[in-house]
Amino acid sequence: MTSPPWSPEFVTLCQAQLELLGQLLQVSHCTMYLRESAERWSFTPVATYPQNQAALPGSPWLTNAKPDQLVLPLVQGEVLLGLLVLLRPGMLWSGWEQEQLHRAAQTLVLAWELEQQRQNWQTQAQNLTLGQAQHRELLATILHQLRSPLSALKTFAKLLYKRLAGTPNQEVLAGMLAQTERIAELLHRLEPSTPQPLLPGGTVPLLLPGLTQEPVAVVEVLTPLVMAAQLTAQERGLTLSYDPPVPSPIAQADAKALREVVSNLLDNSLKYTPKGGHIEVGTRATADGVLIWVQDNGPGIPPAEQEQVFLRHYRGAQTAATTPGDGLGLAVVKELVHQMGGRITLISPPGTRMEVWLPGTEKGQTSGGQS
Repeated sequence: MTSPPWSPEFVTLCQAQLELLGQLLQVSHCTMYLRESAERWSFTPVATYPQNQAALPGSPWLTNAKPDQLVLPLVQGEVLLGLLVLLRPGMLWSGWEQEQLHRAAQTLVLAWELEQQRQNWQTQAQNLTLGQAQHRELLATILHQLRSPLSALKTFAKLLYKRLAGTPNQEVLAGMLAQTERIAELLHRLEPSTPQPLLPGGTVPLLLPGLTQEPVAVVEVLTPLVMAAQLTAQERGLTLSYDPPVPSPIAQADAKALREVVSNLLDNSLKYTPKGGHIEVGTRATADGVLIWVQDNGPGIPPAEQEQVFLRHYRGAQTAATTPGDGLGLAVVKELVHQMGGRITLISPPGTRMEVWLPGTEKGQTSGGQS
């Protein structure tokens, strides 16, 4: 029922209420008691008036009440929380005074309820802090255990890349190395000591370092990602076409962020395009900047949902029940593109075409390509 120690604010409020009663009603002595627990009929003094005097006796007044002494129960519903004991020798209590005292008792009960809420919130906050600490420890352990196999995977891939120099398989290994680098970057951002850039409003981190704007050869970013996606497409019965322009368009962007953007767009097309479908990836320079697109001939996105698909955790009504996912990919894509000073455009149906427009350099804007 009660859970001392009480907060200083609660004790101060109770003390102030007793002092008000003492001065208003000429009370010589007043003590507020609260039950120690719901199972025991023992009471603990919380506040007394005057403050420099001891509390009224803890048991005689329960059975030996006097005419000049008043004992008021502090009740919440049908539960006895405590008692308010007042002593005023030589004076009886009028009906008006007893009414004021009952109102004061109700105020003390309300203060008790607020104190209970505070204690509950404090307990929840402590449990949350403990849970977060446990999760941090678990995350640190997992990160530590992932570093060794990831490092070994990168080493094996590099060795194979050198041995298979000049063969078609070398391109596959280049894509594998690019993906291991991407995993390493994301794992680094999960380190507890690494500052996390946040989405607007201080929401979930993007797991990327602070973005920088510098000239980026777009084809160099796209090619290893597309090669890895082509292997996945083959396994799923899809075709993926990609015709990189020469020379590559040059965009003002962040290479790591751009890799994350394209990876998410490819993942979406691979996930939602049915077997037998086709995906096209391309880039070209224009007078307005650099265009990157990922297009598929899947079911497309209904016009009513096209604004919502960029919201965090939104899943389309047609695919949420049949396709796994968390609805974060396009939200992250949109935010990263905006941080790089670009924009993303959705064209659908038929199929789905995602166009990413990024600022170009003079070189990037004069390079050509086919859409």
